[in-house]
Amino acid sequence: MRLAAITRTGGCFLSFILFTLMPLSGYSSRNTGTYPAGQGRTSMNTLPDKDEPEKFKPYKRTSEQQNLQQTLPSNDEWWQLFKDPMLDTLIDKAVLKNYDVRNAIRKIEMAKAKLRVDRSPYYPTIYFSASYAPEKSSLSADKKNIIERNGTATVNLNWELDVFGRIRKESSSQKEFYLAAQEDYRGVMVSLAAQLSTAYMNLRCAQKQLEVTRKNIESQKQVMELTESKLKVGLASQLDAAQAKSLYLQTKASLPGIESTIAQQINLIGVLLGEHSVAIRDSLQKPRPIPTNPRQAANGIPANLIRQRPDVRSAERTIDGLAEAVGASRADWWPKFLVTGFFGYSSENFEQFTNKENMIWQIAPSIKWTIFSGRNLVESKKSAQLQLDEEINSYNLTLLTALQEVDNALVTYNKSLQQISALNDAYQQSQLTLDLAVEQYRNGLTSYQNVLSSQISLLNYENSLVEARTASLRYLIELYQALGGGWPVSEF
Repeated sequence: MRLAAITRTGGCFLSFILFTLMPLSGYSSRNTGTYPAGQGRTSMNTLPDKDEPEKFKPYKRTSEQQNLQQTLPSNDEWWQLFKDPMLDTLIDKAVLKNYDVRNAIRKIEMAKAKLRVDRSPYYPTIYFSASYAPEKSSLSADKKNIIERNGTATVNLNWELDVFGRIRKESSSQKEFYLAAQEDYRGVMVSLAAQLSTAYMNLRCAQKQLEVTRKNIESQKQVMELTESKLKVGLASQLDAAQAKSLYLQTKASLPGIESTIAQQINLIGVLLGEHSVAIRDSLQKPRPIPTNPRQAANGIPANLIRQRPDVRSAERTIDGLAEAVGASRADWWPKFLVTGFFGYSSENFEQFTNKENMIWQIAPSIKWTIFSGRNLVESKKSAQLQLDEEINSYNLTLLTALQEVDNALVTYNKSLQQISALNDAYQQSQLTLDLAVEQYRNGLTSYQNVLSSQISLLNYENSLVEARTASLRYLIELYQALGGGWPVSEF
C-alpha cells in the first residue's frame, strides 16, 4: 500500500515535469520576410518549428523607377563601372589595409574559435592524474608508528551524451553567430567601398571646381583689364572698373577654400586606406576627370535584391542563433546522461606499480537531472526568448529601413539625372550669353552690367553643374550601398 502511494506520487510528479516540458508552438527563423512579433515558443528538444510567416510582397513600382532600373549597372563590384583605374586600385588597397576591415576579420576569427569551443563537448574529456599519499598510522598491535605509502596514476574520462540535443543546439547557435560575423565583415567591406568612392568623387569634384574657378578667374581678369583700358580712354566708368576688379578678387578668394577641401579629401582617403596621406598625396593631387554615370542594365529589382544587404543577412543569422539558444535553454530542463571512468594503477610498492594485480579501472554511467534550482531554468529560458523577440523586432525594422533607403536612393538618383540635364542646358546658354555680352561690350554696344551679370551666372551654373554631377554619383553609390552590393559571401 505504501509502495502504491509512492508510485502514485512519483507518477504525478513525473506527469507534471513532462507537462511542463511539452513542445509549444514555434516559428521560423530562416525566411526572407518579416517575423511575427511576440512568437517564439520552441520545443524542449527540437529546433523551433518552421512555420512560414507572411513575407514582404514585392510592391508595384512606378514607371519612373522601372525605367531607371534599365539604366543601372550590375550590383557586383559596382565601382568598376565608373571606369576609373585609380579608384579600383584604391579600393583594392583599402580592402587589405583598412583597420575596420582588420577588426571585422578578427571578430570572425573569435567567433570561429568560440564555435570550436562550443563543439568540444561532443567529445569526451580525457585527462591524466597522479597522486602520492604517505600516511602515518599507529594502529598496529605493538603500537609502533607505521608509515604507509600509496601511489595512484590514472587516465580519466568524462563524457556527456547529447541525448536531448543541448550541446548540438549550443553549437548550432554559435555557428549562426559565426555566420553573422561573416555578414558583418561583408557589411564593413560594403561601407568601406561606399565611403572611399564618395571621398574619391568629392576629391575629383573639388579639383574640377578648382579648374573651373581658375578658368573663370582668367576670364574675369581679361574683362577687368578691358574695363580698365576703356576707363583710360573715357569709355567706361570707375564704377564699372571697380565692379570688374571686385568680382575678380572675390572669385580669386574662393581658391583657398577649394584647395582646403582637396587636402581634406586626400587625408580622408588616407585614413580609409590605413596609411598616412603623405604616401598618396602626389598621386591624388593630379586632377582627373569626374567619372561619368554608367549606363548598363540592372539585375533584378530592389525588392529581390534586398536580402543581399549584409545587415539583413546578419540579422537573419542572429535570429537563427538565438532560436537555437532558446532550444538549448529548454534542453537544460531534461536530464543529462554522463559516462565517467578511469584506468590506471594503484600500489604501495612502486617497484611493482605496473603489475597486473595493481591495475584499477571503472566505467560508471550516470544521470544528472536538476529538480529544483530556484527560478534559474525558467528565467534562463525567458531571457533567451526575450532576446529572440527583440531581435525579430530589429529584423523587421531593418527590412523596412532597407526598403526605404533603396527607394529613396532610386528616386534621388533619378531626379539628379534630370537636374544634370537641365543644368547642362543652362550652362551652355550662360556661356553663349557671356560670349555675346563680352563681344558687344568690347564693341561698345552694351553696358558692363550685362557682362557682370553673365559672368556671375556662368560661374554659378558651372559650379552647380560640377556639384550636380558629383552628387549624382554619390546618390548612385548610396543606392549600391543600400542594396548591399560589392562582395559575395565567402567562408572563412
